[in-house]
Amino acid sequence: MSIGISEYVPVMDALEHSLTYDRTVSRTLVHRAAVSEVFLTDACGPDDAEGVRIAAQWPRSHALYEPDVAGFSDPVLMVETVRQAAVYTAHRFHGVSLNHRFIFCDLQLDIDVPHPLRVGATPLHVVLDGRFTPKANPPAKRFEARFSTAVHVDGQRCGRASVRLLAVGDELYTALRHRVSHPVGGPRPARPGMLLPPGEVGQVRPENVLLSAEGGGRYGMHLATGHPGYFEHACDHVPGMALVEAFRQAGHQTLRRSGELRSHLMTGCEVRFDSFGELDAPVTIQAHEHHASSAGPGDRSVRLTAFQGEVALARATTTYRLHSTCQPAVTV
Repeated sequence: MSIGISEYVPVMDALEHSLTYDRTVSRTLVHRAAVSEVFLTDACGPDDAEGVRIAAQWPRSHALYEPDVAGFSDPVLMVETVRQAAVYTAHRFHGVSLNHRFIFCDLQLDIDVPHPLRVGATPLHVVLDGRFTPKANPPAKRFEARFSTAVHVDGQRCGRASVRLLAVGDELYTALRHRVSHPVGGPRPARPGMLLPPGEVGQVRPENVLLSAEGGGRYGMHLATGHPGYFEHACDHVPGMALVEAFRQAGHQTLRRSGELRSHLMTGCEVRFDSFGELDAPVTIQAHEHHASSAGPGDRSVRLTAFQGEVALARATTTYRLHSTCQPAVTV
């Protein structure tokens, strides 16, 4: 899976700056309500603000981003860390106002060396070597850019990621937010059928399961607006990170449904967000296994779409690798 930065060479090596891990950055700069949900700890950038090096620390255990049954750190935690890094870079190094609203358009994740994600006796130290590329000649009152980064975990290159975002003021946000009318008024949707067991969707905690099975590769998405992780702060639409997690869970269950009962790690994720999802209407996810010609030996891919009525909210491809093949090569 290529996300356009495989040839990226970090530009930060010449900077004489030692990144620290002893405190988090301001929660305001990453759009989090709770300090405990901030994973970035430090950052430095050159005068031209094109490249940035960001430090983050991943906890050994977390209420939402729990290590899986094989002890690998949650790959969605990497997505959230990159999201925070993009927002932080926009505010600190590109002068985007703290009053702006952020809309994420797409994201891509590729974990090509999974073994550094194994959780050990101490928290994992992460470094993102990134580059923020603003869109040329953007319209007035908006900031549009792509943040691309290489991800290093405990000193080892682990993977790469990319997010494209749009930052706008309240007036433009309101116009964009309501440009597609969803006829979804009325009472809040009823809770879907019985939620799937955590082990079938790659989760550990039952309270973090988002899906019920509806048959035929369809899943109902359950969103409890009081959930402290998926709704870490007030939100007027279905959170993008909740959709990412629902896609990951649906991919895991799709593989189990196809007869693959061995445990997997999500090592790739491509998501395109098409429309805002309303909180007062059911969300359905359709999933089917996809046999990608570019997949590595033993890798499995799933294509997914999240619908609200007839409206496609987001589309994704997730890739999974057997835990048994995620270990470093042994040399003798």
